[in-house]
Amino acid sequence: MTTRSFGTRAGLRITVEIPDEWAHRIRKPLDRIRRRQERHGPRATSGPATTAQEGQLLFGDHRMLRTVEREPSAGLAFIEGRISTLEAATENCSEPQTLQEQVDALPWYHTIDLPGGVVTPGAFDHRDLVARYGIPASLAKRAVLDVAAADGFWSFEFERRGGRVTALDIATTDDIDLPGPVRALADERALSTSLRNGFDLARSARRSRVTPLTKSVYDLDPGVDGLFDLVHAGDVLLHLRDPLRALEQIRAVCTGELLLSDVFDPGLVGDGLTRYTGGWHTAGWWLPSLDTLAQMVLDAGFASVELVTTYMLAIQGSTWGPWRAVIRARA
Repeated sequence: MTTRSFGTRAGLRITVEIPDEWAHRIRKPLDRIRRRQERHGPRATSGPATTAQEGQLLFGDHRMLRTVEREPSAGLAFIEGRISTLEAATENCSEPQTLQEQVDALPWYHTIDLPGGVVTPGAFDHRDLVARYGIPASLAKRAVLDVAAADGFWSFEFERRGGRVTALDIATTDDIDLPGPVRALADERALSTSLRNGFDLARSARRSRVTPLTKSVYDLDPGVDGLFDLVHAGDVLLHLRDPLRALEQIRAVCTGELLLSDVFDPGLVGDGLTRYTGGWHTAGWWLPSLDTLAQMVLDAGFASVELVTTYMLAIQGSTWGPWRAVIRARA
């Protein structure tokens, strides 16, 4: 692992941990954004970072294109996985009594420590990463919004530090940004699958006072939902058709800082670059370059961005996963 630091200018501190295999390709992450801020100020976000010439093919020679046919059912794999887990639990334990039995009856996104030594078998375990996020030791008297809270790992961490936490997430699979062909194949049972069962159980087991807020990030409204000193958004932009719109809504309710953790592609070097994945696999739509991810945050109206760290987190049972950047932005 290679660590590069590019100092602090115009509110932008650039320290990047780079996999050795990419070190020769990533020379100055976010450098163009930093220079633009120096010339025009931190709020200078007019226009995209790069502009394509008329008729320019951005992704190679058109003669390389081939007819591609998608199998829509592949996009339902993650939905069907949740249903099969629930069905198996129902068959094996129709009336769960103990906390462990209740945990075993649900699919889990987060690994969470619960009372009595019970640990949820989450697809992702963030426990060893908390120290790298630079979260203040005390969040006392601060209003915190956890966007896309899922099972609530980060919500409970912010609460442990004294924050008044609101955990926002959608209610069912039907609320996910799915491609039309995938949605057309999903039956009513698949679309009505609850996404908040794990959060509800963990909140109850921990006797947490985190406030649940069930709605889309697109629908955040400062007049209805209030304002927040700290907003955390983890692994949500990649699942949205319109990530910039989501960031704009987050900015509307954020009066202090945004702590954003989301995926980026270290193979895309430069601003204005994004890999489109179309929402077909686990409802993932986008894989931007690091520069593009930072520029989107600025374009949403935040005054400055700071790259806190990068890390690779694999799903449980795998040895590889997408790279994520943790970005702190100031309103």
